[in-house]
Amino acid sequence: MTRAATGNGLLRLERRFLLPSLPRALAHGTAALIEEHYLSGTGLSLRRAISPAAYVTGTGPELTLGQQVRAASDRTARVTLTDRLGPDEYAALARLPADVLVWRRYDVLLTGWPCTVDVFEGELSGLVLAQAAFPSPAYAWSFPAPVYAVAEVTGDDRFGEESLARTSAAELARLVAGYGMLLR
Repeated sequence: MTRAATGNGLLRLERRFLLPSLPRALAHGTAALIEEHYLSGTGLSLRRAISPAAYVTGTGPELTLGQQVRAASDRTARVTLTDRLGPDEYAALARLPADVLVWRRYDVLLTGWPCTVDVFEGELSGLVLAQAAFPSPAYAWSFPAPVYAVAEVTGDDRFGEESLARTSAAELARLVAGYGMLLR
């Protein structure tokens, strides 16, 4: 992902798209496994990410504590603050009450731009989102939506990870139905 440094963290400019399924070209690809805990009442997230390379090299997961704040001026922008954690710090925080979201993340080129495709698990099984990050608003708004996308959901906070962590399967079915899509 492209990230621009700011005084307070990383400014992320991104667009999100609802996909009907995992693109066929990725069906046999490798993906990172991400588990994120949204700590109750804090606005903080605790992430455990295992990259495909970690399986090969035997390195441990990437453990981080983060906070995301959407920039009011542009629906594609949000500031992300993160800090790496050690295993003991992660374990201590993971005991706190939280909503948990689990997904697999694939790196891919969509319309010539580096993107990710997230395939959600558990209650959100069947949800597939593509995400593209950009260095500037001009790049973000010149990016063409993937032709097979059901809808662009950039700025729809219901598709933000923290909201999704609190979404049931029934709520997800109603949410995607609003975009004319049925989950399998």
